[in-house]
Amino acid sequence: MTNPKDFYGYLWDAKQQANYRPAVRRHWFHRLILDPIFDPSANPRHEVALRLLQGGERLLDIGCWNGYLLERIREKNIYRELYGVDIVPEAIETVRAKFFKAHVVDLNKDPLPFHDDFFDGVTMLAVLEHIFDPYAVIQEVRRVLRPGGQLVIDVPNAASLTNRMRILLGRIPVTSTDRGWDGGHLHYFTKHALDRLLREEGFDILQRKTTGGKPWLRERWISLLGGELIYLCRKR
Repeated sequence: MTNPKDFYGYLWDAKQQANYRPAVRRHWFHRLILDPIFDPSANPRHEVALRLLQGGERLLDIGCWNGYLLERIREKNIYRELYGVDIVPEAIETVRAKFFKAHVVDLNKDPLPFHDDFFDGVTMLAVLEHIFDPYAVIQEVRRVLRPGGQLVIDVPNAASLTNRMRILLGRIPVTSTDRGWDGGHLHYFTKHALDRLLREEGFDILQRKTTGGKPWLRERWISLLGGELIYLCRKR
C-alpha cells in the first residue's frame, strides 16, 4: 500500500517534469459555460491569501511545497521570520535553498515541531483535504498560534455548482485534477462543514473569500459559486 510520503513524493517528481499534465480534464460545463464568465485563472489562491495576511513576527506555511507562497510573503515584508513544513523531503530541500526555515513533517503522525503560541500567522492552502484527521491538525495549528493569531486556510468546495450537478447525475464530486483518486483528497468540505470545524476548535471566522474571476459575485453565494473556500480566521 502506498503511504502518504510516497504518494506526495511521486506527485512532486511528476510535477517537476516539463510535460506534466493534469490527470482530469475540466468538465465541459466549466470549459464551455462557466470558464468564459468566471475565468478560473484569475485571483489565484496564493494571491488571495497574501491579501488577507496582516503581518507580525513569525509565520508558518503548512504544506509549503516549493516555497512559492513564502517567497511572495517575503516580497511583501510583513513577517520577520518565515517557516515552512511539508511531507516531501525534496520540497523542503528546495525551500531551505531559498533561505527559509523548513522541516519535513507528516501531519498524519507528527506534531508541529514548534512551541505553543509561537506564530503570529499560519497559512494552510490546499492541505486539510489530504489529512486523515482534520480535527487533530487544526488543534495543532491552534496550539502553535498565539492568542489572536491569524489562520488563512483554503480547501476545495465540494458543494460547488458543478459538483452538485455531478451528484444529481450519480457521480462523485471532483475537487482536484492531480493524479491519484481525486488527487489524494481524503475529505470533502462545504462552507457549513468548514465553519463548524473551525468554530469548534476555537477560531473566529473573519472573512470568507474564493478564487477566480468576479469574486464579488462568487463570494455573495460562496457555498454555490466558490470553487475554493479561503478563510481568514483568528484564534480565540
